[in-house]
Amino acid sequence: MSGIVDAAVDLGGPVNHAFEPENVQKLPYGMHDILGNAMHREHSPTRDELSAGLGQLNRKNLLAQQHNSAMLVVNGADDYFIPQSDTLVFQGRPNTEMHLIDGTGHVAMSKAPEVVPKIIAWLRDQFAC
Repeated sequence: MSGIVDAAVDLGGPVNHAFEPENVQKLPYGMHDILGNAMHREHSPTRDELSAGLGQLNRKNLLAQQHNSAMLVVNGADDYFIPQSDTLVFQGRPNTEMHLIDGTGHVAMSKAPEVVPKIIAWLRDQFAC
């Protein structure tokens, strides 16, 4: 979103509301450790450490800007980790294409055979000479 790359794909990425305490409390599987890794922790973070570090992961300041690189944003409508609002926030942004895919969850994985070709086609269009 800072515009330092030519194009970017956000496939189920958390940007804002996913980092709110009520969402962190219900993290499934290894997501707790994935966030800890993103905060440069060398150990599995406690809930208090996660809560204290969430601010550095939130992209609210970047979302406030109205310029960005070409972006494709895709996620499943039934994601258990990323609230729909973290995908829908990109709707109507300049130079941004957004898709919330019905009938699938995190990173639209169950519909990968349809989503991955769309991502590849979008990237080809971005880098076509």
